Amino acid sequence: MEININENFRITNDGGHNFIIEERKLIKSTKADMADRYEWKEIGYYGRAEIALDAIVDKVELRSDLQGEVKDLKLQRQQLADDVRKALKKIEESKKTWTPLETSTHTSDTKMM
Repeated sequence: MEININENFRITNDGGHNFIIEERKLIKSTKADMADRYEWKEIGYYGRAEIALDAIVDKVELRSDLQGEVKDLKLQRQQLADDVRKALKKIEESKKTWTPLETSTHTSDTKMM
């Protein structure tokens, strides 16, 4: 599962029980013939999707360069909240299509021929 919140943040899972917040980081090359690149770095693990979505609002605000007037800050926060709502909707939709694996029942009293 991968849910992109914006171009620099996403939520993934580890295939088990954790939802992971990842941030896209620029890795500057130290070699002349190598280009700079972006990598996703884990910045938080959460047991529930709802908690991860709440946490990502704070993490995005803390890590972003929020400069400007209060009106601009309010607009940025509203946009982030909208992005998180969309991500939560995707999670809810994926839960509706999830089906558990079928389990087979074994009987020990089968007759041998």
